[in-house]
Amino acid sequence: MSTENISPLSLTSKIHHQRNKFKKNSENTSPTNANDWSITFCIIGSACSNKRLLSSLEDRYVYECINDERQVIRTLAETKILLSQRQLRIFIVDSFDDCIFQYLKDNEDIYTISSELVLSCTEKEIDIPVPRRNRPLYCQHLSSAVICFVGIRRDTHTEFSDFVHYLGGSVRKDYSDQVTHVISHANIGEKYLTAFNMERSEILTEEWLLRFWH
Repeated sequence: MSTENISPLSLTSKIHHQRNKFKKNSENTSPTNANDWSITFCIIGSACSNKRLLSSLEDRYVYECINDERQVIRTLAETKILLSQRQLRIFIVDSFDDCIFQYLKDNEDIYTISSELVLSCTEKEIDIPVPRRNRPLYCQHLSSAVICFVGIRRDTHTEFSDFVHYLGGSVRKDYSDQVTHVISHANIGEKYLTAFNMERSEILTEEWLLRFWH
């Protein structure tokens, strides 16, 4: 892929040519065919100092390092324009707990993954997945999990749903045959009783998810 299709980068950016194809997440709402798009990884903040991360991307993917806050803001503004030109930027951060990640999460039409995911894919010698738009992906530990919450407060439900999505899982509002795990606040409620009686889903506590995430 030629860098002619990539928007101008700062002089401090490191640019390398992509040699591998990208694996598209089965639930992805971004490019229908990743090979038709120009894809650039934007490494943000402290991740720019992650030597293992840079080494894993070296000579395999197009990437740029962005340390300056003003450049981050400018890059986000450009990102939305580039999407209409079939140019996709995927942001890489070290942590999903810091203010940089929250800033990315608060913006629309942004694709974010963790350095942990990149390193894991490199170690397993598999392609880096394209995350869903506006759904950051930290890892794929729950990639085969479909989770339904029971008796969880609304504000907690939103936070827990984010955790599941960060871990690569899916969330369903209603219980069905597709649900693999039920996370329950208490052993009550119609959805809990249905899951318990059908014996098709593993019933877990909130603490299980919190331990899994942290």
